[in-house]
Amino acid sequence: MRVSYYQLVATISLVIEVVVLVLLFSGYWLKRLKKFRQHGLTMLTAVVLHTIMILAWMIPSLASFLGSSGSKNLADIIVVTTLVHAFMGIAADILGIWLTASWRLQVDMKTCFAKKKIMRLTLTLWLIALVLGIILYLKIIQLF
Repeated sequence: MRVSYYQLVATISLVIEVVVLVLLFSGYWLKRLKKFRQHGLTMLTAVVLHTIMILAWMIPSLASFLGSSGSKNLADIIVVTTLVHAFMGIAADILGIWLTASWRLQVDMKTCFAKKKIMRLTLTLWLIALVLGIILYLKIIQLF
């Protein structure tokens, strides 16, 4: 079986996003251990990796998809999945950037604790985007 360029890049993207997921859960674990600075640095790393993937692969891929004739059919489940995936992923990234930028390597964590609901929303959006991304990945490699 010959692997196409898109399958290879999609596989690399998925692996990096799984690394991001591991970082998110590691960051959560560090927070539970009250290692707040390490938590923040881990989350910052996850956000930077996710942002790089969005800019390097996902936005160009989405633009290419939206330029195709098949993307105009909003009754197609793949079109809807792609659009929801893009919206959720970008929303999670924007919130993640805002959260990590507002943290700015502070020692005082009181301001961070006030944003707990936004952190949970960000994680929820990120997980939804990841699940939808996995579905799209399976479609790209023709397993779904």
